[in-house]
Amino acid sequence: MGEVAKGREAAEQAEPPAFVTCTGAIGPPHPEGRPAFREHARNVAGIGDAIDRRHGEPQQGPAEAGHEGGRVIDEGGGDINSEGLHFAGLRVKLNNVHMSSSKMNNVQEESLRDQKKYRRRLQILEIARGIISAKGLRSLKVRDVAEAAGCSVGSVYNEFGDFDGVILTVNRETVQALTARLRGVPAEDPVRQLYGLAETYLDFFAGHANLLRSLFEHRMEDDRPYPDDILQMVMDAFALMHPPLVRLLPDADDVKIALLSRTLFSAMHGIISLGLEERMVAVPPQMLRQQIEQFVDTQLRGLGILPVGARLS
Repeated sequence: MGEVAKGREAAEQAEPPAFVTCTGAIGPPHPEGRPAFREHARNVAGIGDAIDRRHGEPQQGPAEAGHEGGRVIDEGGGDINSEGLHFAGLRVKLNNVHMSSSKMNNVQEESLRDQKKYRRRLQILEIARGIISAKGLRSLKVRDVAEAAGCSVGSVYNEFGDFDGVILTVNRETVQALTARLRGVPAEDPVRQLYGLAETYLDFFAGHANLLRSLFEHRMEDDRPYPDDILQMVMDAFALMHPPLVRLLPDADDVKIALLSRTLFSAMHGIISLGLEERMVAVPPQMLRQQIEQFVDTQLRGLGILPVGARLS
């Protein structure tokens, strides 16, 4: 065999050369076809170092790379231990949870206070309404209301500003209930609508006489003006007679019809109020209803409108 052939045979019998990678040299394959554990672990560590370097500052060398992987560089020049950072972050989260819980508790406490305040307000109104309905406005005393509600007089004032505020709130609810009942009267026939409004007013007055009287009898303390919103509510209730009169008197002036509707309602109020007054000129309910119908008949005839009775005969 020549020298060249001998050199080639010696090279083939030698160990294969190592392959150079970005993480270092890898030795020959494992006898069972798997890389040795040490080489595999070294490769994984090398990848972890690369990730650490990508999120941190440029590394100075392989020795520093492993060291810097467990620390965060402080901008002030010092190192922050990762374990300390972890617990600091945990404390921040716990503080946030505590703050959130505190805010939630405050909201719940405010909600409970609002609910309690709302219930007390309704209770005061219910007591005041009951006294007015049973005994009349003159029997209503702030101390009686506070005692029945289980609170102080100051609490009543805090809820409504003053005692006028309690009475005005009851009066608002009364006129709102009255208006709702009047709006429910059928409007297909304007003549029948007028009778229906009169009868509905009578029925409401008979069932809530003292509450309706309170609406008209209450005088503000210190001669203060009566609230405009309640006056407007009363005018709106009286104005419900306006639409049927417009239909029955299409050629009449609108101002004249507005005055006429107020006059009719005021007259009915006087007849019903006096008719239900037990101390003086009380009229039996059935007779009072007949008187109201006769009043409407007379008003319609005076306007040149045929009443319901005459239309049916």
